[in-house]
Amino acid sequence: MRKLILPIFFILGVMGVLSLRSSQAPETERSIVVFPNGAEVVVDIADEHAERVQGLSGREHLEEREGLLFLHETREIQRYWMKEMNFPIDIIWLLEGEVIGFVEDAQPEDPVVTVYTSPAPVDAVLEVSAGFINSHSVKMGDILDIRVVSQ
Repeated sequence: MRKLILPIFFILGVMGVLSLRSSQAPETERSIVVFPNGAEVVVDIADEHAERVQGLSGREHLEEREGLLFLHETREIQRYWMKEMNFPIDIIWLLEGEVIGFVEDAQPEDPVVTVYTSPAPVDAVLEVSAGFINSHSVKMGDILDIRVVSQ
């Protein structure tokens, strides 16, 4: 009996540690994107397939200085839609940090009929609140400084 007690305590201890780890919130990867005029946007990173599929769908709102940065493994033409979106956004198409195109004031649709397509292959897409492009004079050729930080 005594030989069984030690392994049982060991197993219970391991289970307790695993339970504690799984109950803690996962670390969120965030970045700061700095525009040429000095404007900063704090963005969540969508670099996994499931995160890119989810995007901003279902989120209630987006603050003016918040966004979502989609990072793609390869340079490809990207197609985005406004499925299950609750607010309009601006979409910025990026290649190596350079703005190569954008969509202003993309509106939520139900059912979805509009698909927004990048003008050329891109490796990143930045979604920000509607009106951001106009209010911050974002233009083609702007180089964005993307600073990855963890929270």
